[in-house]
Amino acid sequence: MAWLLPGLALLLAGDFVPVPMLLIAVPLAAALAVNGLREVPSRWPRLIPGRAHDRAWASWFGLMATVAIAAGYAAWQLVEHSESIIVLRDPGTYLQAGYWIAEHGSLPIPQSLRAFGGAHPALGFSSIGFFAHGTSVVPAATSGLPLLLAGGFWAHGTVGATGIAPVLGGLAVLTFGGLIARLAGPRWAPAGALVLGLSLPEQYTSRAPFTEPAIQVLLFGGLCLLIDAMVMRSALPRPPVLVFTDGWRRWVAPQRWGSWLTPDRSMAGLAGLALGLTVLISPSALLYLLPVIPFAGLLAVGQRRLVVPFCSGVAFGVACGLADGYLLARPFLDSFSPTLELSGVIAAWLAALTITCVQLSRLAGVRAFLRRWLARRPLRWLPELAGLLVIAGLIGFAVRPYVQTVRGGVSGAVAGYVASLQLAQHLPVDPARLYAEDTLYWVIWYIGLPTVLLGGFGAALLVRRSVRALLTWQDPTGTWRNWALPLAIICAGSAAVLWRPDIVPDQPWASRRLVVIVLPGLIACALWAAAWLTGRARSRGAQAITAAVAGLFCVAAFLVPTVATTFGLGLTHSGPSGGLRPTADGMAFKRTGTGELTAVEGLCSSIPRNSSVVIVNWTVAQQFSQVIRGMCGEPTAWMVGQPQSAVSSVMSAVSRSGRRPVLLGATAGELATFGGSPVQVLNLVTAGDPHELTQPPTVPSTVHFTIWMDAPSAGTAGA
Repeated sequence: MAWLLPGLALLLAGDFVPVPMLLIAVPLAAALAVNGLREVPSRWPRLIPGRAHDRAWASWFGLMATVAIAAGYAAWQLVEHSESIIVLRDPGTYLQAGYWIAEHGSLPIPQSLRAFGGAHPALGFSSIGFFAHGTSVVPAATSGLPLLLAGGFWAHGTVGATGIAPVLGGLAVLTFGGLIARLAGPRWAPAGALVLGLSLPEQYTSRAPFTEPAIQVLLFGGLCLLIDAMVMRSALPRPPVLVFTDGWRRWVAPQRWGSWLTPDRSMAGLAGLALGLTVLISPSALLYLLPVIPFAGLLAVGQRRLVVPFCSGVAFGVACGLADGYLLARPFLDSFSPTLELSGVIAAWLAALTITCVQLSRLAGVRAFLRRWLARRPLRWLPELAGLLVIAGLIGFAVRPYVQTVRGGVSGAVAGYVASLQLAQHLPVDPARLYAEDTLYWVIWYIGLPTVLLGGFGAALLVRRSVRALLTWQDPTGTWRNWALPLAIICAGSAAVLWRPDIVPDQPWASRRLVVIVLPGLIACALWAAAWLTGRARSRGAQAITAAVAGLFCVAAFLVPTVATTFGLGLTHSGPSGGLRPTADGMAFKRTGTGELTAVEGLCSSIPRNSSVVIVNWTVAQQFSQVIRGMCGEPTAWMVGQPQSAVSSVMSAVSRSGRRPVLLGATAGELATFGGSPVQVLNLVTAGDPHELTQPPTVPSTVHFTIWMDAPSAGTAGA
């Protein structure tokens, strides 16, 4: 938060440079930390019935073990990180946008029409991840993650920027462990961090610049701060009584407790700000924030002190994200318009319903009527019905592939891509298939059936308890108070993602949709269920060692399938005389994108200075336009499928502007007709992501990049 807030302000002003950023961000980080770090692990809430509070040493052990796991995870991902310099999908887009921001301190990116002798109808400037908008090029991304990557570029160049993603991944694992400590107990925090960190989707999004780990840090961190604020509020002592004397009169009056910036209020405000700033990372985070609206209504009824700072923080964070999108990435935000419109309609209805319910709850007659109505026998089963609905939803997703084949309107490029994958994998060719009916099985691939089953049981039990606490307005263990918002986000977000992930369905690319909510949510509910079961065993007379062994078996059941998929564990037959032997063919120790940085550096050194680059091959244009424009520092455009006369006309205009025309293509034959002597300036064979449709990914694909360059003389260009 301390980096994003001033970074956005400076970027909007067109002055995002290192010195002002450091002068503002460092003191702001210190101030936020002082106001945010109010709770220590020994004071975290305990929500497991039948078990005494953890001792301080156990809480600190849980914290230290979680920190060690997160640090080891970050180091592992740093070793296996992807360079992602060339723009193939979102990671390259974010990295190139971050590079431009770090070098120029402003957005959008100018097209530099003067470098091509003015505007030409056949010139194109868009590419993968970048829109042509007016006379500018606009990244297909909001500025949150590029701002973080820009700090990496300042710190240690491209190597530092590629290290930001693993660091964010480690922070996400650490923050998730903190959330588990507050929801299930500190002893379970290391298990939560370990299971999430060993899942393949988490590792996939932590090795390249994806938005998901950054959203996790803000989302889980905001929930942690909110729980701490509510616990602190419930632990505050009653206001002291002051005695005032005024001449002949003497009375006793209660002091108004605290000022506006009390610890619980400041933490609630920071919690809301963290949640709201997820929209600055990605507009899709609005989907996860919808449950905040009814939760704010519950806060208004139960803990009024916290509702104003919490809602103000959320509103300000969301406003920052939307302002960034509308001012700096309008074409990208327009591509989200269906999601934004749907989220806006749902938010408006939720807000109206919440305000109505809060106002009605203040009427004594309405409260009395509700108590009588809810005491009726049929309505006593509402908590059980809510829990059964969770189980029914899980069963529905399990049987969905047998009763439905999801198809949808996809673009021609996506349909062609899906069809090519189906042909390569010997599947029936159906370009319109989205494979969304298999989403629950994606989850089972990555974290295993035991986690899904126990997570579903825990979610059903938690929903049942939360509904009962809501109807009776009694929460002796604090389960409903602390689980209310996390559980609502988990249930609503998971249902939406599992029903319609809205992504190209090849794995592991599609698994990124599971990273923010679905996988962490099921892991959190499963760990709470395991903690609840061990607590029940202790309360019924089981020995401590028995309960501990049962808990270890639960954690092992979570870890074994997760590790098996990530590491690709299995058995293979080595030949007639070799017998069976274990194998590990997963993606855990397989890097992708190696050599991209060196190849791009060689490409940039081959392009003459003061050049204007025109690309005549579609694939090269889409993958390398922004790379050359940004990292090579040369104005770049493309002319694909145009006659030679049109290309020659642009080259002549470039020469007249005082710059040197340079042509790039994928083969020497594409450039031979323009004169000169084409030379190969890039030839890279590297590992790419797998592209599986119906099974977990294990084998990286092979990607081959080739670029040929022709830099004709001014006379040849004029001809």
